[in-house]
Formats: sequence, C-alpha cells, structure tokens
Amino acid sequence: MIMKILKKILIVLAIIIAIPLITAIFVSKDFSAQSEITINKPKQEVFNYVKMLKNQDNFGVWQLSDPQMKKTEQGVDG
Repeated sequence: MIMKILKKILIVLAIIIAIPLITAIFVSKDFSAQSEITINKPKQEVFNYVKMLKNQDNFGVWQLSDPQMKKTEQGVDG
C-alpha cells in the first residue's frame, strides 16, 4: 500500500520536473532585450553630466537599489 502511494508520488514529481525540461528543448535559444530613453538635452550637456562619478549616484541602477551602499572615489573626477 505505502509503496503504491510512494510510486505515484515519484511519478508525479518526475512529470513535474520533466515538463519544464522538455519544454526548454523546443523554446528558442535566442533572446534579446532592448530599452531606449530619450533625453531632451544637448549631447555635450549630457556627456558632461554623466562623466562625473559623483553624478552617477543620481541615475545608476545599483546606487538606486541600495542607497546604503558605501563607495569611495580617488583622483580627479571627470
């Protein structure tokens, strides 16, 4: 009795594991992601802003996701 239940559980688990693996065989291997943003400022003004390391805290993904992050900078900025 217990063996039959255990066998059914193992079969269900095997099916649950096999479905994503079999599906992955037939899914396209190519993946592409793009994003675009338009900044309504002159190119030189944007470049002068972005090149300064101190300004990167205002738009960097990692800085925005962890405001408690500690970082140090040495040398001339820009």
